[in-house]
Amino acid sequence: MDDLVLKVFEIGILSTNAYLVYDEITKKAFIVDLPSPSKSVLDFIKKNDIKIEFVLLTHAHWDHIGGLNEVDWPFYVHNEDKELLTSAELNGAFMIRLPFVIEREGIVYKDKVKFIDYNIDVIHIPGHTPGGVCLKIGDWLFSGDTLFRSSVGRTDLYKGSQTQILSAIRNKLFVLDDNVRVFPGHGPDTTIGDERNNNPFF
Repeated sequence: MDDLVLKVFEIGILSTNAYLVYDEITKKAFIVDLPSPSKSVLDFIKKNDIKIEFVLLTHAHWDHIGGLNEVDWPFYVHNEDKELLTSAELNGAFMIRLPFVIEREGIVYKDKVKFIDYNIDVIHIPGHTPGGVCLKIGDWLFSGDTLFRSSVGRTDLYKGSQTQILSAIRNKLFVLDDNVRVFPGHGPDTTIGDERNNNPFF
């Protein structure tokens, strides 16, 4: 992990976090979630001669996918969230009257995604969306809208479930080491230890 750099971009009207992870030596990179407008991300990539391998979606709500229409990079999505990509009603974009749909095909996640010499673990956590995932590389966990500092993701949208999200966080995330850093889809980062001990939902 010593050669990996993490850059955070706060984008759009919901201040969605997009995460760029790149290797300082090879300049190879991946992105976790890509909201619209993606200009700040694209400008940084161009300026630093970074080579994007793929985009990893934590889930397919409109505020995490809109930038995919501005690039031609391959992207990964969980099978249970594929239907959200092509429906503004299901991905929530209809609520703000924006036509955020992605017509091109994504790559369906398996248990891991390979990046250079690293394995990125794909942890399926339904509840915010049916195909929500958290992505772990080393001691970094990208939690999307599943786990936040002192909070969890909302469950009142399409196929949401508070029972599912709380159970999965307990059984799949809170078993991780205390020092694992959590980078959520919105707001500041935290750690697994802090959330296990202090999150008021548990």
